[in-house]
Amino acid sequence: MKKKATPAAAELSWADVHRFRLERHHLITRAPKSQLAQVVGDIGGVQAQVMSFAELQIAVRVNCTPADIREALWKRKTLVKTWLMRGTLHLARSTDLPVYTGVLGAYTLRNVKAWLKYLQLTEPEMNNLFQRIGGALDGTPVTREQLITVVGRGQTAHVRQILKSGWGGLLKPAARRGWLCFGPNRGQSVTFVRPKSWLNEWHELELDVANAELARRYLRAYGPATRRDYARWMGNFPGADRAAWAVIERELIDVSVEGEPARMLAADLKSMQSHESQESVQLLPGFDPYLMGHATRDHLFDAVHRWKVSRVAGWISPVVLVDGSVLGVWTHAVTRGKLQVGITPFAPLKPRVIKAAGARAETIATALGVTLDRVTLG
Repeated sequence: MKKKATPAAAELSWADVHRFRLERHHLITRAPKSQLAQVVGDIGGVQAQVMSFAELQIAVRVNCTPADIREALWKRKTLVKTWLMRGTLHLARSTDLPVYTGVLGAYTLRNVKAWLKYLQLTEPEMNNLFQRIGGALDGTPVTREQLITVVGRGQTAHVRQILKSGWGGLLKPAARRGWLCFGPNRGQSVTFVRPKSWLNEWHELELDVANAELARRYLRAYGPATRRDYARWMGNFPGADRAAWAVIERELIDVSVEGEPARMLAADLKSMQSHESQESVQLLPGFDPYLMGHATRDHLFDAVHRWKVSRVAGWISPVVLVDGSVLGVWTHAVTRGKLQVGITPFAPLKPRVIKAAGARAETIATALGVTLDRVTLG
């Protein structure tokens, strides 16, 4: 007999959901610089394979500059740079790192066969390399070349070749297990450190505890959502979504978003149903977290515009976000200290949106330490 669907605790509109997510993503009111690390934690980190985009992702939410973000990374150490969700580089709040590594490290181990096949290593060889990486690192930044020398000593020719040419493939699983994170650049060279020694605090978490905390944090920022959404955000580890949902089952409620079933934290329902409407027009940078939290982006724009946002090779364009929906894309360039912004709307924009987009461009110019030259509509 087919199991009956659980009745929805609430019927929600997309307007409700957009307003909730905008608030949780700090896209209605920018936070003060003193809350920089907190904001990054609230949104589950920012994707940082393009560092300039990561800095802007924070700057549109926080009254800060790239220099403030670098200070948080390398001096205050309230942010950390490492490989996390989806195998991509992220900036995360430092105190959250044990939550991420507690979950991602465990599932990396459970799916180790894929890594072994990719690297053509045996499991003992990989574990030995992880131990060597951890043993070679402490709180003092070490360059890639120095790390290769130490880790590769006494290894087979194949392993040494991996260290030289396939280094990223080995560093990603090591980072997600908490063995390393990035240190400050030394000239043109990247450096690595061991999080336990580099960061101001560190505490190990059991998998169930980490699973529960990561799922809660995800839903606070991206809910309502489905298990498929969560799996996609994490990186599609088999069974991870089911385990996370199970640990916090008593905290979840079923809702319907204009007929689409989803789940959310019961504690967030009152905030979700608040109908205080505030306009929000944003120029979001490429790879912005607001676009990275769900299995599809069909709730953000019409499918006909998908190719303009989701580009080849996983590239996510900078977008014009109006009240939670994507209404266009944009580009920018800085020439001789002046910022030029070009907006390509999907349809004609209302005057109030154009005016607000200009104000957002001013905000970006200020964050970059330049002056706004012009905003053009394509």
